[in-house]
Amino acid sequence: MFSVRQVAGTVFIVALTLTAASAQTKKPAGTNTVTYDVTIQADGAYAGTMDIAVKGGVASGAMHITTPTEITGKVAGTVKGGQLLLDFPYSMVTRKCTGQIEMNIKLPARPGPATGTVSIVGCGRDVSNKLAGTIELKPAPKK
Repeated sequence: MFSVRQVAGTVFIVALTLTAASAQTKKPAGTNTVTYDVTIQADGAYAGTMDIAVKGGVASGAMHITTPTEITGKVAGTVKGGQLLLDFPYSMVTRKCTGQIEMNIKLPARPGPATGTVSIVGCGRDVSNKLAGTIELKPAPKK
């Protein structure tokens, strides 16, 4: 038969395996994150990426502009009737200032490029002189 040492060793290995498996992060069911190459035209051209996930009509994710300066933001908004409506804070890393960006993006019927408008306040701009512009999202090539 099996010795106590063999049974204890097997139990220990199974426990380690289960602990490692449960520690892995899982995407929530029904969430599909898409990475986009993003271009914003406002007081100049800004480019980077956006990761957007939609679950139950709620959009979330991350924005990371890298050109001409680093700008980050935690994407938040909704999807209604083919419109992606985002409204979230951003941070200009080098200037050490924050603001708020609104995006209204028309989603295509099939996955692909999308365009829309942006409205930006903060970092020296208030509601009375919002910066208006356009946004273009293109699905990023898979790496």
